Amino acid sequence: MSTFKFYHNVLCTFTRKYAKKGKTTKGIAAVAKIREINVETDPEKIVNCCCINYRIGEQPIPLKPDKYGFFIINPRSEYPDWLWKLRTDRGSPPLEEVDKNSYYYWRRIRKMNRNLINKLASVDGWHRKDHWSFENHALRFYGNLYLAVSEWSNSKKLLENKN
Repeated sequence: MSTFKFYHNVLCTFTRKYAKKGKTTKGIAAVAKIREINVETDPEKIVNCCCINYRIGEQPIPLKPDKYGFFIINPRSEYPDWLWKLRTDRGSPPLEEVDKNSYYYWRRIRKMNRNLINKLASVDGWHRKDHWSFENHALRFYGNLYLAVSEWSNSKKLLENKN
């Protein structure tokens, strides 16, 4: 709500009551559903297995004890191949690795094309509203010099056509 305040010296100020306490609604606010993540509680499995099972239904890979009885990580050959093919790099994959028939590939191409057009537009200036006109770019950038040169070239062409 807005109000006017009048003072003795007839100075009028406009105030907005931003610090006014907001209205509260009746009832209980909606509570977000909490999703519970299953955590492994079997101590035997935690101690004896590597516990990197990303696929449901597969058993975790058991660790092998070394000569002192400590469990060590198995050699790479004992783990499934898909584990080593997981992408761990940040950012999007290179365009050469993406399937050309996928939606993601064409979205990236369109985004790259749009960025290129915007970069060229910012260099040339035609994306700004004050530069939107039906004149050609030479007239806009060179002004009277362009007009003088174009009149000279047109008069030269007329003289050549008469001869």
